[in-house]
Amino acid sequence: MKSYILSDGWRFRKLPELTPETFDTLPEGGFEPVKLPHTWYTDADQYRGLTVYTREIAWEEGWACVYLSFDGADQRCLVYADGEKLAEHRGAYSRFRVELKRPASGVTKLTVLLDNRLDETISPHFGDFTVFGGLYRPVELLVCEKDHFDYGFYGTNGVIASASVDENGDGVLTLEPHVCTESSEAVIVYTLVDPNGKTAAFRAAKAGARVSLTVPKPALWNGRKGANLYTLYAALRVGGRAADLTALRLGFRSLSLSAEKGLSLNGAHVRLHGVAKHQDIGFHYNAVRAEEIAADFDLIDEIGANAVRLSHYQHAQTAYDCADERGLLIWAEIPMLKMTENEALFDNAKEQLRELILQNIHHPSIFCWGIQNEIAMFKDAPYMHAQCGELHELCKTLDPGRFSACANLYPLKPKSKLNEITDLVGYNIYFGWYYGQMTDYADYLERFHRARPMLPLGISEYGVDSNLALHSETPHIKDYTEEYQALWHETVYPQIEAQPWLWGSFVWNMFDFSSARRNEGGVQFVNGKGLVSRDRLTKKDAFYYYKAKWSDEPFVHLCGHRFVKRCRESIAVKVYTNQAAVRLTLNGSFYAEGQNDGNGAVVFENVPLLPGENRLEARCGELTDTVLFERVETPEASYTLPGTDGGEVKNWFLTDEYTRQGYFSVNDTANDVLDDPAARAVLEKYVPGLVKVMTEQNVIPLGLSIKGILSHDADPAEAEAITKKINAELNEIENTF
Repeated sequence: MKSYILSDGWRFRKLPELTPETFDTLPEGGFEPVKLPHTWYTDADQYRGLTVYTREIAWEEGWACVYLSFDGADQRCLVYADGEKLAEHRGAYSRFRVELKRPASGVTKLTVLLDNRLDETISPHFGDFTVFGGLYRPVELLVCEKDHFDYGFYGTNGVIASASVDENGDGVLTLEPHVCTESSEAVIVYTLVDPNGKTAAFRAAKAGARVSLTVPKPALWNGRKGANLYTLYAALRVGGRAADLTALRLGFRSLSLSAEKGLSLNGAHVRLHGVAKHQDIGFHYNAVRAEEIAADFDLIDEIGANAVRLSHYQHAQTAYDCADERGLLIWAEIPMLKMTENEALFDNAKEQLRELILQNIHHPSIFCWGIQNEIAMFKDAPYMHAQCGELHELCKTLDPGRFSACANLYPLKPKSKLNEITDLVGYNIYFGWYYGQMTDYADYLERFHRARPMLPLGISEYGVDSNLALHSETPHIKDYTEEYQALWHETVYPQIEAQPWLWGSFVWNMFDFSSARRNEGGVQFVNGKGLVSRDRLTKKDAFYYYKAKWSDEPFVHLCGHRFVKRCRESIAVKVYTNQAAVRLTLNGSFYAEGQNDGNGAVVFENVPLLPGENRLEARCGELTDTVLFERVETPEASYTLPGTDGGEVKNWFLTDEYTRQGYFSVNDTANDVLDDPAARAVLEKYVPGLVKVMTEQNVIPLGLSIKGILSHDADPAEAEAITKKINAELNEIENTF
């Protein structure tokens, strides 16, 4: 097989007046030349609708079989050749391939329609990230002989390779080939090459046969301790002739999980200290190149993380390759963020899960398949339990050797059945930002573990937004300052770290990322929870906190590089470092030496500032960092946003006047409210008769919301008044257990 990358020669235009169903022929004019990868999205023009890409493909002599391969097409893609519809793919993030037929003219006129409109039958149709649109990953032409591996089988290379380690410590490689051939004599010759380039296993088998190879005591893929990778070569031979060749990199390793001990890799406990990331970068948005993805992983290496949650969808192959090579454990997932009773949506989820697993099963870095994120945001319903159960079973059918996973939102109670379906569970928790105080983690986690001691639990998201332009000497919730973000993380992470039974945690997020629905903290269209700016040019102070906790690379970092203008005679100076002690110099003179507090920080209190410019240097041996502070007479107005004087931040998905995240409201079901003594007492105070009916008579469905029940057969004005009174008191009662 030969591959030709189709980057150039494309023409593009928007078709706002059309839909895929009304498209007939290409309009005249209006096209612009584009180069792939490409997205039409910009923050200034967030177009969602139909678009078209066109290109001609000139066939060469000897081309027997040709596939058009899309690594990602956002979101609904229809492929036409010479006016004939060949295929439709629904989903923005997985690879798919279309077989082309040789045209009589020798030139194929290719038309690719893309539609990124909200579609209730395609995930994601909801979420705190941007659906961009575009041919944003490579498009390739795969040219094969008549006999070849089936490159159309779920976008794979035609060989599904699953590696494991048996009870004797030997490697077992199970191979499931998919081949396009009419020959009964076709065979596949498998050659497995070890990390040192030596042949570790060799076997020939009939082309359609499943094969198992054994490797005695293989070099294990062992995460950060040693990312040993093998290469599998599969050669298709027909009549003694080499017809096709494909290759996959893979690794042997074992995984185990326990509620009390967490995750083990190759029999040794490994605590996941991870970060999450989306695929977009700066103003390239999702049209990201392989070298930019690799640069992201360089930053992840620098911070010292050992795990990455690739959120909230299938990422480019480069991302999984980087993780394999660098020894990072990966949470891979599908974009199921809102589960409805729409059967077409569920079918699409299953299809995206099949693609995710089959295309990536050979990557040793992946330890779990995520089947949903925060689907109980608005309700926790029985149909969700059933559908998640099917997704879990699909994971186990396709890949018995890995864990299934889900990420649940903090208000979901521990007793929920959604916590009983997958092998491991993550919770997305934001104390000290959307609700509660940043010191609430320890108590919450301990209570959760007491409530569900047999549940393997981790933190799948935690973080707060910051705007690099905003700063404060007294940081507090809702001020969006870089200082609050840093203080928050150095307060929260030790509480997470102190729970030995957690399998790990993922900072949300490694990088600021695009979210077209957001406008907060003085920044529009960006989720600012990243430790690094969206353009990757600035590492926030909180980045260095985690580097101090996780990285073995010696460093010293003075906080406040962007907090230059200081309206105080003296200030606290914070240094993040993984060294034992720091010497501070002020305006060229030694000021003090401080000891690392054990949490990655050295703080010098009451450091005096002279009027004008002050130069501070932090030194650990040969390591130094310098910052210039300017003492000013009046506070710098640009450092503060209006309306950031404290209080909880409104969550992006809350649009009604009743809900307070983390607390009861009239939007909760009657079941949940009646189940909590304090919340039930509120109902008994205002509507005792209704409580009696709900608890003693089987006439009111208790799965309905309190708001819905109160509004039934009641005067609208009276219902609204009593609803608001009840809601005000429910909003003061924490809703967790």
